[in-house]
Amino acid sequence: MFRKLSAFFRLYRTDVLLLSFLAFFAGRLLGKNEFLWFFLIQALFIALFPYNFVYTLNSITDVVEDSANKPWRPLPSGVVSQHDAVKWLLFLGLGSIAGSVVLFQGWEKLLIFLVLLFGVAYSLPPLMLKKRGIVACFVTGIGISYPMIIAGGIDFLPCSLSLLLHVLGVTALKDLSDSEGDILAGRKNSRDVKKTCIISTVFMLLSAAGFLISSQKIALILPVSSLLLLFFSFFFVKKDFEEKIYGRVILLTGITAVIAVIFLGFV
Repeated sequence: MFRKLSAFFRLYRTDVLLLSFLAFFAGRLLGKNEFLWFFLIQALFIALFPYNFVYTLNSITDVVEDSANKPWRPLPSGVVSQHDAVKWLLFLGLGSIAGSVVLFQGWEKLLIFLVLLFGVAYSLPPLMLKKRGIVACFVTGIGISYPMIIAGGIDFLPCSLSLLLHVLGVTALKDLSDSEGDILAGRKNSRDVKKTCIISTVFMLLSAAGFLISSQKIALILPVSSLLLLFFSFFFVKKDFEEKIYGRVILLTGITAVIAVIFLGFV
C-alpha cells in the first residue's frame, strides 16, 4: 500500500510541493502578522491536494514527452497504470473541492477552485496552454506564486508579484532540459541557451527590484542567489549546463525560501 501511494505521489513534483507550501504559509504568516497552526494545515492542503491535482493531470497528459525526457517517471516506466492514475486524479479533485469548502471562506474558496480550472486549461483541450510557448511559462510562474496571492491578499500583493517575477525567471530555464520531449509532443522549444538565460536574468532582476522596495527585503535572497548561481554555472560550469541548471536553481530557490520564511517568522 505504501509503495503504491509513493508511486502516486511521484506523479507530482517535490519542488512544487515545497514551493507551494512555503508560498502559502509565508503569505498567511506575513499577511496576518501572526502564527496559527491552522495556517500550516491550510498550506499543507494547498500543496497536497489542488497542486497535486494539477501536476498529476499534467503527468497523465505528458506521457509522450516524459517517455523521452524522464522515462523513469511512474507512467512511462509502467509503475503506475493510466487507469490507476486517473482514479488517483479523481480522488485529488474531489479532495480539493471538499477541503476548500471546509478550510476556507469567501473569495478564497473561489481562488482555490481556479487552481483546478487553470490546471485543466493547461493540460487539456481545447486550450492546452502548455503547448503555447511563453504563455505556458507565464501560467507556470503564476501557478507557483499563486498560493502567496491567495494567502496574503491585496495588502501583500507587492511581495507576491515580486515572487511571481522570480518564479518566471526560474521557469524560463525549464525548456533547456526538456527539448527532446517537447519536440515529440509538438511544443515550441527553440533551445536558445543565451536568449533563455537573458530572459531569466531580466525577470530575476525585476524580482530583486520589487523585493528591494517592499517591506520583505530579506526575500532578496531568492533572486540574488539564483542570479549568482546562473552566472557562475553559465560562465564556469559548462558541463551539463542545459540539463541541470533548472533543477539547481529550483533547489536553491527552495532552500532560500525556507531561510527567508524562518527569518521573517522570528523578526
